[in-house]
This record gives sequence, structure tokens and C-alpha cells, in this order.
Amino acid sequence: MNYIIGFAVWIAIGVIIAIAMRMFYKVARTDAWLTFTFGFFGAFIGGMLGTAGYVHHDPNPFRFGGMTGALLGAILFTTCYHFTAEKGV
Repeated sequence: MNYIIGFAVWIAIGVIIAIAMRMFYKVARTDAWLTFTFGFFGAFIGGMLGTAGYVHHDPNPFRFGGMTGALLGAILFTTCYHFTAEKGV
């Protein structure tokens, strides 16, 4: 059950970062659904990479690495999307 709740927390982190990105870094050519998609996938991939070092011990999504990875992944993916959409034609 910890894994399901941990993944849900990762998704919540991705959605919160996507909402914050839409509020604070507005770009005319971005779509809301793509921002949320990049936030979701960024949090999930970052969380997976954050827990990858604990695979043989305890790959719990609530570990510090998983939460930090989810946060940084969501920020990185949404920022890259907004930055490239701003520079795009």
C-alpha cells in the first residue's frame, strides 16, 4: 500500500508543480494539458530515478531520494517544455 500512496504523492507533486508553472512562468504558446502531462511524467521519472539506488534495500517511494527526484523531475520537465515553447516558431 505504501507504493500506491507514494506514486500518488509523486503525481500530486507533478500536478502542483504544473499549476505553479502555469501561474508563475506564463508562455503564450503552451497548452495546459501538456504542462500537466510533463509535470506528471517528470515527477514519475524523477521519482523512479531517485529510488533507483535503493532497489536492493527498500525501494519505497516515500524515501528522500524518491521525493526529491519527483520534485526536481517535475520542475525540470515543465521548465524545459515552457522554455522550448517560448523559443519555438
